[in-house]
Amino acid sequence: MSLERSAQKEYFESEYKRYRKQAEAARQNGKASTAATYYEQCADALKELAELETTDTLAQERRNLASNLTKAAKKLSRDGSLRSADDETENPGMTDSQTGTHSGRSPDAGNEESETDADMYLEAPPEMGFGDVGGMTELKQTLRDQVIDPLERPELYEEYELGIVNGLLLHGPPGTGKTYVTEALAGELSYNYVNVQASEVTSSLVGEAAENMAELFRVARDNQPCLLFFDEIEAIASERSGGSQKTMSESQMITQFLTEMSEMKGEDVVIVGATNLPDDIDGAAWRRFDERIEVPPPDATARAAILRVHLRERPVLTDSIDWTEIKDQTEGYSASDLELIASKAARKALQQARDSDDIVPISQSHLETAIAETASSLDAWDDT
Repeated sequence: MSLERSAQKEYFESEYKRYRKQAEAARQNGKASTAATYYEQCADALKELAELETTDTLAQERRNLASNLTKAAKKLSRDGSLRSADDETENPGMTDSQTGTHSGRSPDAGNEESETDADMYLEAPPEMGFGDVGGMTELKQTLRDQVIDPLERPELYEEYELGIVNGLLLHGPPGTGKTYVTEALAGELSYNYVNVQASEVTSSLVGEAAENMAELFRVARDNQPCLLFFDEIEAIASERSGGSQKTMSESQMITQFLTEMSEMKGEDVVIVGATNLPDDIDGAAWRRFDERIEVPPPDATARAAILRVHLRERPVLTDSIDWTEIKDQTEGYSASDLELIASKAARKALQQARDSDDIVPISQSHLETAIAETASSLDAWDDT
């Protein structure tokens, strides 16, 4: 079966977009080393695309973009500073015209355009569900029991004086799938989806964070049914014991958040917060969430399931893979690490396919090589 050049380009463009989104999310979350890894993957995908271009001009543009991203990755790895990569990623992060796509919000959110319209965060119901989430069996069942079923059968729960869950807090180490399972929950519910980095609420409207908070809740309320997701929730609901050290803007923002959470009762809106730092969350904010669920790193069974999900749309010799060995080799890896491993293994198989001009399925050796080349992000987290 011959591999068409267009199919190869489509694959690498998809990989670039995937890694770019993850890199920018990592930067926003302050995870410099993780962002650096994803920027390096972006650069690798662009180099592959350059080899597939039919014009020297476009090929060179891709190489230049790859060079900028490699510089950004090196600075992030060396300095551990997000600001140090700004100059390198400013242009490639805005339009990505060379890839034929727009990557969304800049990692340096804060420009005037992003300050004026909370509706920019609103998305249609995601085209995914729990079937797209590998592992997390217990968590998914908890979400079905505590969130989905009460929303689908409110009369039954009212009979037992059990209300609908409007607030859900997911906490655990980074990369364990909190964001991914939240998007899947919105898809399961067929709810509109508002996804915002909580840090953007504080940074994008200096002095107006409370108004920005109110606007986000307004968007969710006006687009019911809706799931409103705050990643890194500790950025807006941190412990107030040191209140004298907080600015008036920060205090107003926390108060507005607590007010909005209380007033959302009875609305067809689910608010989900995610955090890596549950101990940093203010007690009053913690109590506003009806359910608080820990999301641990995936166990052996979950790790295999996650890899299977990320491999299922790709050519793979599933029956020939020693999953017991793969489970052992991926001990200590997060869900995001496993997604990266699947992509690396696919790229290695594709490189062989390009040489032979025939499909080369992903095999045990591809996976093992990808695992060996991927450091666990949880190891770095444990060291912090």
